[in-house]
Amino acid sequence: MKSLRGLRRALESTRPRYVPFQPTPIARASFLTWRRSKVKAPGVASTPRSHHDEANGGPVTPPKPPQHVLSQPMRAVMRQLPHPVVVITTLENTRSIAKVEDMLDKRFPRPIPRAMTVSSFTSLSVDPVPRVTFNITLPSTTYQALAKCGRFNAHILTGDEYGARIADLFTRGNRPTAAKPAPETESPEEPDLGVLAGLEELDVHVLGQEDWHKEWELARDYGGKVLDTIKAGGYKTDVEIPPSGTLPVLQGKGILHVLKCQYRHLTPLVDGDFDHHAIVMGEVLDIIPGESVDQSDLALAYADRAYRQMGEKLLERPVADPPVPEEENTPLSDDVSTGNTEEQK
Repeated sequence: MKSLRGLRRALESTRPRYVPFQPTPIARASFLTWRRSKVKAPGVASTPRSHHDEANGGPVTPPKPPQHVLSQPMRAVMRQLPHPVVVITTLENTRSIAKVEDMLDKRFPRPIPRAMTVSSFTSLSVDPVPRVTFNITLPSTTYQALAKCGRFNAHILTGDEYGARIADLFTRGNRPTAAKPAPETESPEEPDLGVLAGLEELDVHVLGQEDWHKEWELARDYGGKVLDTIKAGGYKTDVEIPPSGTLPVLQGKGILHVLKCQYRHLTPLVDGDFDHHAIVMGEVLDIIPGESVDQSDLALAYADRAYRQMGEKLLERPVADPPVPEEENTPLSDDVSTGNTEEQK
């Protein structure tokens, strides 16, 4: 015991006096890599975890957690609950003018569309700001691209065979199919559409290809223009900021609406909450109508492992007069609250 206390005092004497002696922090495992637990200073935000293996250039598969005792009963319950089916599109390899390495890297790959089908899409709010949310199972190349790009498009699908075929196309990941391998070479005249390449068979068109490639080139040239301006005695603000934000928009049979959204990062309340699933929130910036002009059309649904078309009307709710100004906080009669049911009793 005396020798251990002497060693402790010797180690303490070699450290600055304002740094308390602490044992070596225990290394803990995550599905990404081994990392040491750190004590965060007060007021310092935590850095979101990355589900991407930079060494191999792809997402990392997390270890499968122990199955909860209610996992299977919960799956059975959720199969009976219809879910909206929405296709999310975004871009991978978008250049950021805020990052010097993105602007100056001449070998930076061209943008590639990413897409996925989600059945957890819902509105988070309508007023004062329209927001939507959905969740993603990790790891996901689409989520990695969405988080870096900062934007995404949500495609509401028609409740028919056209919408179902579009939804089913994006349930197999972002890897090219064996029948249509990805081209080895890429040119601006023939941009790589990635997983969107099979849409032409469904008579669905991808809009914005020329625009997002042009924005990528302008962002690439922006860094050189800034350096030349600074060398000439000017300022970064003297260079016009290039346009950005164009993402794949699907148009054709099966597309009911397209919501153009700005990604809002959410930090998990508990460390590790987003290890296997991530919650995505987006602020709706614009709404693009699809081919269907009938506002009574209902979107595609999914229940019991199959795409569904909503059935007959059971009970129509009466439409009341708009509320008077003194009752601005009173919800309209055609608004179905999704809050706590106990508070509504």
